[in-house]
Amino acid sequence: MPYVTTADGIRAYYDLAGSGPALVMVHGASQDSLSWQYVIDLFAPHYTVHALDLPGHGKSGMPAGGPHSATLQNARYLLQFLEAAGIQDPVLMGHSMGGGVVAQAAVLAPERVRGLVLVDGASVNVVTSSGYNPRILEMARINPGDWFEVTFRTLMGSRSDPQRALEVVTDARRCIPAVAFADIRAFGGFRMEQILGEIRCPVIIVEGEEDWSVPPESARQVERALREGKVPVEYIEWPGIGHFPQSECPDLFTRDTLAALRRLSL
Repeated sequence: MPYVTTADGIRAYYDLAGSGPALVMVHGASQDSLSWQYVIDLFAPHYTVHALDLPGHGKSGMPAGGPHSATLQNARYLLQFLEAAGIQDPVLMGHSMGGGVVAQAAVLAPERVRGLVLVDGASVNVVTSSGYNPRILEMARINPGDWFEVTFRTLMGSRSDPQRALEVVTDARRCIPAVAFADIRAFGGFRMEQILGEIRCPVIIVEGEEDWSVPPESARQVERALREGKVPVEYIEWPGIGHFPQSECPDLFTRDTLAALRRLSL
């Protein structure tokens, strides 16, 4: 169970497995490194996998000023984590809120990021694509755990095992309420369209067809914008799958994502 301490003094936890080029996995809102539990060992024969906990999540420490409520803060933490752990030239894989985190990190430090995998995390504007407007999100402050449970249950695809849905919800409810609400604010406040023109590394976009939070049509907008900017892009979509493909269909997720990584020489 490795830890490093970032430049901001946060004790950062991460799971570590495998060998080869670096692959860093960043979880979504109200989750932690456990969200990658079904795929870490599947990627490990091909990459050195680092699945980190964002500040205040899982086993990582809380920032001195309280939970991070902005994607930019988490992106800076990610870059500090890479520095502290001595990770060179990684592919960054981000799920949901984590998709914005890894994309923002690639814009802040393009020379340090080899490629991106956006796992149901490529919405141009979460407010317009999902209806997560600030007024609705503010209501989640009352009980973030209940909000995530209801939301996550509806985000599972029709092909998903109900037991797997229960696991996702149970894991999400472990998150500290203040941290969970900060995640809601970070996710709802991020605007991917504002940084798309600054992304230069290859990008893989993976989507569950039945994800209404980061719907395929919004992810396709991101794909088109990146292609217009001459960025190499691969797009993958699975029918009957929702917002959590790494948990809902881990074998399929790994197979298709690895194939796309090979096609892009990542």
